[in-house]
Parts: sequence; C-alpha cells; structure tokens
Amino acid sequence: MDAHLIDSAIYGHGWSTAESVAIFSERARLERWVHVLKALAAAQADLEIIPEASARAIDGLDARSLDPAALGAETRRTSHSTIGLVRELRSRLPEHAREHVYYGATVQDVSDTAAALEMRDVGGIVWRDLRAVEGSLLDLAVRHRDTPMLGRTHGQPGAPVTFGLKAASWADETARHLERWRQSRPRLVVGQLAGAVGALGFYGEFGLGLRRRFCERLGLGEPTISWLTARDRIADFASNAALVSATMARMANEVYNLQRREIGEVAEAASEATMGSITMPHKRNPERSEQMVTLSRLVRSAAGVLTETMVGDHERDGRTWKTEWVLLPEIGHYLLAQLGLARGLAASIEVDAEAMAANLETMGDFGSQELLRRLSARLGKHRANDELQQAYRTARLSGRPLTEVLEHVASPADLEGLDRPETGAASAMVDAVVAAASGRRSAETDEWA
Repeated sequence: MDAHLIDSAIYGHGWSTAESVAIFSERARLERWVHVLKALAAAQADLEIIPEASARAIDGLDARSLDPAALGAETRRTSHSTIGLVRELRSRLPEHAREHVYYGATVQDVSDTAAALEMRDVGGIVWRDLRAVEGSLLDLAVRHRDTPMLGRTHGQPGAPVTFGLKAASWADETARHLERWRQSRPRLVVGQLAGAVGALGFYGEFGLGLRRRFCERLGLGEPTISWLTARDRIADFASNAALVSATMARMANEVYNLQRREIGEVAEAASEATMGSITMPHKRNPERSEQMVTLSRLVRSAAGVLTETMVGDHERDGRTWKTEWVLLPEIGHYLLAQLGLARGLAASIEVDAEAMAANLETMGDFGSQELLRRLSARLGKHRANDELQQAYRTARLSGRPLTEVLEHVASPADLEGLDRPETGAASAMVDAVVAAASGRRSAETDEWA
C-alpha cells in the first residue's frame, strides 16, 4: 500500500505530476542507473579497457525486467546500496561479460550521474512551465494595465496602484528565475566519474579520457574535477527551485487574500464540479492557491537541508548524498506539482474591476499620498507630512470632516480631485516589463538549453 501522498491514488495529483512520477519512480530510477552503466561500458570499450563484446552484452540489458523486491532483499542482506543491482545484472550477462559491468565505478559515479540526468529532466519541465506562467502573467498585466485598485501595505489600505502593476511584478520576478535557471544548466547537468576517492585511480592513465567519453555518451557536461564531496551542484538546483517556488507562492498568497469575500477583487477560476465546503455550501475556497503555498513550504524546507549537505567530510561522505536521495526527488515532485497549479492559476485568474473600484471608493482617504505631494510643493515635505498626520488623527478622533480640519493648511485647489485614483508610473512600468519580456522571449524557446 502506498504510504506517501506523492504516490497516493486519491491525493497524489496535488503533490506530484505524471511527469514527476515518470522521472522519479523506482522503475525509472533503475532504468536510469542501468542507462548510466551502459554508457560507462561503451566508453570503456572505446578505450579498450573492456572488450567490445562485453560492452555490447551490457548494452543489451533490459532494466524493465528487473525485480525491485529482489534487489531490495539483496540490499538488506548485504547492507550495500547497489550490490543487489550489480549481482542481478551479472546474472543476466554471458559469462565473458560479467566482470565488466560496473567496472571500476563506485556508487556515487552512478547515483550522482543519475542525479544530473534527473536535474536535466526536471529542469526542462521547470523552464517550460515558467515560460508558460510568465506568458499568462504578461497577458494579465496588459489587460489590466490601467485597472485601478487599492495598494496595501502592512495589511492596510494604502495608495492606489493598478492590478496590471501587480501582475507585472509577478511576471518580472518570474523572468529573473528564467535567467537564473538558464545560467545554472551548465553547472547542474554534469556527469560524475570519480572512483573511490575522486582521483580515478582504478583507470590509471585512461581516467580523464574515459570520463570525457562517458559524459559525452550521456549528453552531460564534464566536470573539471570530481565532485564527490562538493555538493554545491545539488544545493544550487535546490536553491533555485526554492526561489521559483517562493515566487509562485507569493502570487498564490495574494490571490488567496484578495479572494476573501470582504475584499473580493480576484478569484480562482472554478468549474461547476468544484465544491467549496462540505458543511458551508456558500463558500468558494481558493484550493489551488492554498496548495501552492503548502507545496512551497515543503520545497523551501528541503532546499535548506540540501544546503546543509555541502558540509561533508574528506573525499566521500554518505551522510551528504544519501540525504539527496530523499530530498532531490521530493523537490522535483513538489515543484512540478506547484508549477502545474501555477500555470492554471495564472491563465485563469478572475479579476473583478468593479470590486476594486468599490473598495477604492469605500476608502475615501486613499488620496492622502496625492494630497501630501501637493502640499509638499508649498509647505515642504516634512512639514506637510506632520500637518497631515495630525489632521487625519484629529478627524478620526473628533468625527469632523477632513476638509474642515485641513482648512488652515489646504486650499480648495489642494483638495480638488482627491477622489480620483492617481497611480503614478504604474502603467509605464507595466509597459517596460512587457517590452523587456517580449524582446527576451522572442529569442527563447521552450527547450532548456
């Protein structure tokens, strides 16, 4: 019986995706490890380290026929993480090739190289999904370039902004993630062939040439030096994942809050089948946004632990990379699940411009920043601020109209039109974000390269 939500037939769709399961399932892991061993044998045959006939036999191994339960039994019996796999593969080879599978390699040569392949596959999906999210946000920003709404600071109504400015901020932040993601690929998609202590001693004079051919056959970059204990590549991936996830959570958290009935300015799209509450039928819960924030907490937590794995002992330390075996897949599942939700959210946010206008009207003092600007020109900024702070305080405590309280410092012209939202350079900044993104996106593709 499946015990983890990632694998749950009932709830798994909220914690993983079909793509993440295809990458991180136990079957996929075995196939990936055997794929790495085939590439190693082929590279060794290129240099005549092992016979060509052995490499051909190893290349014919079918990982899909392996029995995970049998491998697990041997792993438990021997307390070695890969000897069960090695012995099972040897049993399937002709006698002349049995000594040449996993020849001279160590666990990390296989598992680290497999991790690089996993980061490549996850990274490609992240790139694709981020571009889709950014595209939807840019469209949203353009549609609502001039839609005024209350800006809020410290959880309180502030001065007016536009909803386009808010959407453009999400899009611009996403653009920076795309830049970081693109820059990180050469650091992450890198193979590992290091041997027992990183010196490639088993292969003698052939070590560096073998490593180059091995990485080439897998389509991976070649490291300058072995990275057995240098775990910054995995931490780099995790840190970038955490940043991406936090931005998606920022967007979702904003929707979560603006969907509150007492605000009601935006809402998640909902189908006819969506049920808000089993006991309160009137409710329309922001389930997608809520789940996005939850997933982000898990991604960020795992990323913090994977940063800790950078501190290890000497030339190899199983405490580091065995931690990665648990958390790298979890980050992959949670991040891809979150991005799938983010794509749907960004593409279908419902905006209620009338509610935004009504909330502005309800807050009759939203023009205080504009009034401060006008009085600053005549009184000086700091004196004007002091006068207005006192005036608003007096109006609140006495119940007198603000215009009456301000008679001694503000002229009728100063008070004219304060009920019209002034949104400053909001629309111009939306235009700048859209223009910059359009230029960059025209040169990009959906392929992470």
